[in-house]
Amino acid sequence: MKPQKNRRLKYRDADIKPPGAGTATLELTKIDVVEAEICTAVRLFFEDSHPVPIYVLASAAREILMTIGSKVGVETTLEAVAKAYGVGLKAAIRDVNKLTNFFKHADRDPTATVSFSEDEVDGILFMACNDFGGVTGGLPIEAQVFQLWVKALAYERVSDAPLRDQSYIRFGIKKFPGIRSASRKEQKRLGLEFLNKSMDDPSLRIPHNREVTLAPKKQALDGGQLGSPAELD
Repeated sequence: MKPQKNRRLKYRDADIKPPGAGTATLELTKIDVVEAEICTAVRLFFEDSHPVPIYVLASAAREILMTIGSKVGVETTLEAVAKAYGVGLKAAIRDVNKLTNFFKHADRDPTATVSFSEDEVDGILFMACNDFGGVTGGLPIEAQVFQLWVKALAYERVSDAPLRDQSYIRFGIKKFPGIRSASRKEQKRLGLEFLNKSMDDPSLRIPHNREVTLAPKKQALDGGQLGSPAELD
């Protein structure tokens, strides 16, 4: 077998520079990382894979995007929800991180158990997709399909949705025929089928910013810098 030559490859738009046969070095921005996490999570979701790794990937993406959002002046989904419900941001972060911390750490509770409903994945992954669009100005196809899938199921009646969303929801129902009366497993199968069809549609490839441009820091009253909302353990 001939030795593999070094070559420049592409993983989406992230540069891959293999230093030797069988290995590759990826040059990644934070946006590249988040995109990979979201795209992988969406595909695993529609393939009906175990919900824990999907949740962890989506949560990691959401956390990065919230941090970037605070630095570039973009209000992320969790911030908007906390504000709408009159909940403190730190409390909202703590609540959304409960499952993530359980899935990632064992230093405080090595013998603990957790009750985890798989539909909790839907919310955290939707937040990650929504925040990706807000922070970067675009969405990978996987995120577009997942958002459409969620919206198609979000309301018992289309007329219950805000008027601005109703045509989008009807579009989703059309793209996932029978989704509203299907079992959850079949709903995911419909999502996977539409995702696979959509991957080759160039009209769905929405460019997005891969460079993070920091917003000017605000001056605190004492002359110091106001901090960004920190993720809590």
